[in-house]
Amino acid sequence: MRILRSYQWAAPLRSGAAMGTIAILALGAFVLTSRGQQAVTLLRIGSSGSLITAGKSGQETAALGTLQNFIKTETGLNNEIIRQKNWRELAEKMASKEFHLGVFQGYEFAWAQEKYPALKPLALAINVHRYSIAYVITAKTSSAGNFAGLQGQALAITGADGFLRIFIERQCQALGKKPEEFFSRVTTPENVEDALDDAVDGKVQAVAVDRAGLEAYKRRKPGRFNQLKPVAQSKPFPPVVVAHYDEALDGATLQRFRDGLLNASQKESGQTLLTLFKLTKFEAVPADFERVLADTRAAYPPPANDKAAPRSNGEK
Repeated sequence: MRILRSYQWAAPLRSGAAMGTIAILALGAFVLTSRGQQAVTLLRIGSSGSLITAGKSGQETAALGTLQNFIKTETGLNNEIIRQKNWRELAEKMASKEFHLGVFQGYEFAWAQEKYPALKPLALAINVHRYSIAYVITAKTSSAGNFAGLQGQALAITGADGFLRIFIERQCQALGKKPEEFFSRVTTPENVEDALDDAVDGKVQAVAVDRAGLEAYKRRKPGRFNQLKPVAQSKPFPPVVVAHYDEALDGATLQRFRDGLLNASQKESGQTLLTLFKLTKFEAVPADFERVLADTRAAYPPPANDKAAPRSNGEK
């Protein structure tokens, strides 16, 4: 299996979203063989961003080794998993049939489909909730009553689910500033519980967290949870999408691929990957998905470009 990567910053993908991308790729390759006129002998899959936490080469090597062994054991398929510079490049190459499949963050898929209507969702990767919501949380003792009240304070963006960063960036833009100008400091801790503990203890003044992470904290530490309050909340974001482009693969192959994803939780090997990559299941595309995509495009239009300043030590 060849894994090709092209490194350019898009928001670093950590936690469930990034790991979920690997799970999709593995499970997809696991179920894919063609019943059409031509068998797929080399599966080409594009990814719009990092497969795993930036800078953690040991963790990346282990995860990719797991992926490679799973595909080889279950299918024997040769694979190319090719990381693109950003969602724009991935969409362009899918439209030109350079890839059989692509994996996008949900908001990226909303942007890409607007330009390429033949780009279609095949299945959704779910972590607890179908649609994610971003929250900005502070201590109840904070004087901030809304997002604007956080100016000049320290923010932690938990994990690196891309939609959290998009939400923060757009909130800051609405106030005429970039995040690094609006906040005194922005960190990206991987552990949600530690970040929320820091908010309770006053080590940071605000935390950006998704709904699933906040609910988990409430279950584990109800007393500490009651010392927190939300000051901002997003509209629902679509989840990670595994997508195809018209006629890049035959219908029978696509159906087998989709069925394999949807049935993953019923197989031991699928359960292992779902657990490893912090997903709870794959879902079929629901009836309201197009509306959520349209709402996402309206609330969070695509950026003019995908460039950003590099980060160091988890800060920007």
